[in-house]
Formats: sequence, structure tokens, C-alpha cells
Amino acid sequence: MSYIIRPWALTDLKAIMRLIRESASFHKALDQVKTTPEMLRDDGFGKEATFGCLVAEAPPEQTSKEGDTIVGYQFHYLTYCTWDGHILFGEDLYVRPDFRGKGIGSSLLAKAAKIALAKGCSQLRFISANWNQPATDFYTRLGAVNVTSRDKWNLCCIDKEDLQKLVEQARK
Repeated sequence: MSYIIRPWALTDLKAIMRLIRESASFHKALDQVKTTPEMLRDDGFGKEATFGCLVAEAPPEQTSKEGDTIVGYQFHYLTYCTWDGHILFGEDLYVRPDFRGKGIGSSLLAKAAKIALAKGCSQLRFISANWNQPATDFYTRLGAVNVTSRDKWNLCCIDKEDLQKLVEQARK
């Protein structure tokens, strides 16, 4: 199968939203998707873009059953580690199920790795659902290490409602 990995374009917004929803549905979290095409457009393009996105594009003769040519994506953004400097964080990697096993996911991650190295990053970090063993096996084959197990660090999150509470408490 042939495909290309390229930076996304504004014309990819509709396809990317469809894949984001498909990925969320796979994770049984479709109701958690709050991102809109407008948010992606505003945050992903222009001088102040806060993230980058790579797409896997199949040629027109190898489209999905639905006729789509964008069959995978990888979101990433630059972050910083006080111990290690610049890091590229891979927010999301998704390849449509009927296109898996063809090297697309590896190619998307390799292109993200190339971006990380070009930006002087010491690491490419990402999260993976602990119940998704095929994804864990895939990342392990590519050299990924589960730092939760290795380094005994937990990923923590303060959601918006609690962020607001924290700000209010600090005002008192």
C-alpha cells in the first residue's frame, strides 16, 4: 500500500475531526470530545499555532470504504522538562483499523521523531491507554518505555471545574 505522511492542511479539518471522533469512539469516550473544527483551525494554524498535526494520506485509488483519503493522524506539541530540556509530546496517534499493519503508525511516529530531533528535543513523550495491549506492544517494538513503571511517576490532571476552584481558593 502506498501513502504519504505530511503536515496537515486546512482542507484536512473535516477528515481530522472524523478521525478524532472515531478514535474517541474506539476508546469509549466519544462523549468527552469537546474539540471543534474551529478550535483546531484557530489553535493549529498561524503564527501562534499551539500544536502540529501529521496526516497519513492514501492515494485516491486506495481510499477507505467511505471514500476517505486521510487514514491516520498524529498530533504533537512542544513542551519542556526542567531536567531534560525540550520535549515533543505526542498527544494522539490514530490509524483507521482497516489501514493498520501497513506501516502507517510507524511512519507517523517516525516523522514526529524527526520533528522532535529537528527541534532539539531529548524525547518524544506520549500516553497510551493501559488496556490497549496492541498499542502498548506497537510502541514497545518502536523503543518506547513505560515510564510509569520504570520511573514511578504518575500522570496527574486537574480538570477545568477544579481549576476554577483552585483559582477561587487562591483569591481568598
